[in-house]
Amino acid sequence: MYLLTRLIVILSLFISLPGFGEPFSYDTKKLDVNLHDHAALFASKDNTGFPDSFKTIEDWSNRLDILPSTTLFSGRYWLVMELENNTEQEELVLYPYNTVMSSIETRVYHRDGEVQRYYTGGKNPNEFAFHYGNTIRLLPGESYYLITMFESDFFYTPTKLVIKPVSEFKELVVRENLVMVLCFGVGIVLGLYNLLIYIGSKDTTHLYYAIFTGVWVFAWSHFFHISDQLFGFYSAHLHWLGFALAPIANVLFYNSLLKLKETHPNLATLSIWVGVISATGLPFCILFPGFGFLWATVMTGIALCLGMYIGVRCMLDGFVPARYFVLAYVAMMVPNMIGNLTNLGILPPSTLNLYLLGLTGIALDAMLLAFAVADKFRLTSEENIELNKNLESKVLKRTYELEQLASELRDASEAKSRFLANMSHEIRTPMTSIIGYADGIMLGDIKPHERNHAISVILQNSRHVLGLINDILDMSKIEANRLEIELIEANLFQSIAHVESLLGKQIRDKGLEFELNYHFPLPDYVVIDPTRLRQILLNLTSNAMKFTTVGKISIEVRCVDEKLLICVKDTGIGMAKDEQKELFSAFYQADSSTSRKYGGTGLGLNISKSLARKLDGDIDVESEVGSGTAFTLKLGLFTTEKTRWLTSFEQVNQSQIAQEQPLHTQDELNGDILLAEDHSDNSRLIKRILERMGLNVTTVENGQLAVQAVLDNEYDLILMDIQMPVMDGEQALNFIQATGCSTPVIALTANTMRHEIERYMKLGFTDHLSKPIDRAQFNQKVSHYLNIAVDDELDLPDEEFEALKQQYISGLYEQKVQLQNQIKYQDLDGLSKSIHAIKGTAGMFDCEDIHQLSADIDVCLKTDDIDNIERKIRALITAMEHAISQAECDKAG
Repeated sequence: MYLLTRLIVILSLFISLPGFGEPFSYDTKKLDVNLHDHAALFASKDNTGFPDSFKTIEDWSNRLDILPSTTLFSGRYWLVMELENNTEQEELVLYPYNTVMSSIETRVYHRDGEVQRYYTGGKNPNEFAFHYGNTIRLLPGESYYLITMFESDFFYTPTKLVIKPVSEFKELVVRENLVMVLCFGVGIVLGLYNLLIYIGSKDTTHLYYAIFTGVWVFAWSHFFHISDQLFGFYSAHLHWLGFALAPIANVLFYNSLLKLKETHPNLATLSIWVGVISATGLPFCILFPGFGFLWATVMTGIALCLGMYIGVRCMLDGFVPARYFVLAYVAMMVPNMIGNLTNLGILPPSTLNLYLLGLTGIALDAMLLAFAVADKFRLTSEENIELNKNLESKVLKRTYELEQLASELRDASEAKSRFLANMSHEIRTPMTSIIGYADGIMLGDIKPHERNHAISVILQNSRHVLGLINDILDMSKIEANRLEIELIEANLFQSIAHVESLLGKQIRDKGLEFELNYHFPLPDYVVIDPTRLRQILLNLTSNAMKFTTVGKISIEVRCVDEKLLICVKDTGIGMAKDEQKELFSAFYQADSSTSRKYGGTGLGLNISKSLARKLDGDIDVESEVGSGTAFTLKLGLFTTEKTRWLTSFEQVNQSQIAQEQPLHTQDELNGDILLAEDHSDNSRLIKRILERMGLNVTTVENGQLAVQAVLDNEYDLILMDIQMPVMDGEQALNFIQATGCSTPVIALTANTMRHEIERYMKLGFTDHLSKPIDRAQFNQKVSHYLNIAVDDELDLPDEEFEALKQQYISGLYEQKVQLQNQIKYQDLDGLSKSIHAIKGTAGMFDCEDIHQLSADIDVCLKTDDIDNIERKIRALITAMEHAISQAECDKAG
């Protein structure tokens, strides 16, 4: 389009050319007429020079070809025109403006034979600072031929050539140079200023601004002859270098300024790609300046449009610095787009200095962008101030929270100290009675007729200590969120009557009235955990009895709005409002005098409230100092298909009689045994031996379950393995002893060394049984501690023993693989445990080879005889494989 437009313009001008007969009249009305549009253009041949004289010009021009249009690329051409000076001025300036060319040579021919020669352009010294042009002499009223040769590496902008009066041109030079210096000065100063700010602040926005201004200063300097006139260096190949770099520099700047990655990541990515694509054309812009003109024009245009769109988007989003950014882009975009469209031939040629117009626009852009950067800096500072305020607020808040936490920790520490003191008092008091009466019975201080009373005191105080321990265990479970609730179908009246049977007589013996009032209708059977219900009611009623010295205690039972309400009222000392707020906290008591006077651990109400919530309910309290207290237990009411709603006590009694079932009687056993053994084969074998003795056996597989079993039931004898998972035998013994259990505990272990047995005895084990079990010794010790007669020849039937043995051997394969992995990965701790288990079990099933080899390996492990371990392990594995194959053969046979 550009080339076609230029061709049409040149041909039309050539057709209307004044030619050589009628000269172009130069007067004051044609000061800004572009001579290039009124002259003949001719293509230059390699050997063609200027004509020798005025008379030879016509013959000279006939030998040249008419030039239809200039090209974007290198070359040279001739401009020929006849002109007449119709002014009174003799000295004028021939000014080729808005162009950058390598060389411009002009000769002015007069009829009398005079030839004037003038030189300007990038490769020639210039008469005027930062401007092309020459002062020529044209006598008024005289006609001349003007022949100019334009030579350049490119012709990417339409050539303009005017004649101006000297005085007017010098004023133009001063004005334009002043604007140019101001524009370049703005760019250099702002660029250096922001570079210094970046060095101090490390804010990349300032760095990208400095790079952007440096790039455009470099780019525009070539169009104002800075390099050739100041430094004597001219190269057409550097003209478009800065403009090809401008998009990427600009993109980096406004990505940082407008925070595009955070607000518009897709636009950020698109803009970066535009900048990168523009930079990829850099080598071609250097090699081919004509291509550089087109490439830079297109890419800067795209970058300007995209930047304007992004700026408007950010401004609409409310980002304040975007206002200056949009204004800056308008200031830069308008003049530069006018220049680009004029150069492309889309807009008509203009007498304006488009280069200066574009430079002014870019300088305004730099100034407005500086305002945008400053505005962003202001926002950042305000955000930092706000962050500092928030930080100070957070620090104050965190300090307050830490002080609160420290206060709570102090309170908790004091509460636990009070708890330990209370527990010491609570346990020592009943233990004094237990030990005192027990010593009295053993020493004979208690007379025979007083023994029943002494035993009753011991039993009562022991149950009190057991209750304390149960409270502590429940509290630990609550804190670990492992307190379990078992919802079953239970008789409501029986559960509540249990409380009356336990505490009713004690309340009346204290001289208090006790009432249990049912407000009918009430269901007979509900889904609830009866044990936890009784625990809550016993705790509330015990508290009422503890703090009441005169009056009565009553329990009211009713159903309201699908809720079961049980209210325990007393006429005791009551509580103040502030005491009620902390009443359900762990270890809480009103003051230290409360625990000294009334006893207790401060756990009961906390546990009761936790239990009530697990039963889909809660506990409320109403109290007044000196007037008593009322605790109301609210529970979710869940009935079953067999539930009947009763309206009177007669129906309650009839329901209980109908539900009574005959007691189931078992064959009388000689005793209850608890067997703690983690090896299932050992456990089955020992259990069968004990059952053959007529004993009732409970088996567990670790020490933790053994402790729980002791808490839940009573046993006549405990057989405890030492090495068990979760909790070993030694730890379990410590817990069992802490419960006050006096049942004999016999250690079952494959460790048979004397010092090990002595250590077990010091720990508190009653006796010791080694594995594999010696049947005679086993029978003897069991009969001794149970005080029963046991047949020494008592043994399992052969068929039953062989079945258990086959089951044991079938599990040897897994043990063999485990040994192989442990020796492979040098897991000596795991290997020691596995060998210990095999040693204790193999002998019990008459696998003597396996037992002996495992015993030898156990000794090697204890004496760190590492060299022999692998050899003996291989022998043990061979023996295990032999036992497995033999068992398979026996089974097949």
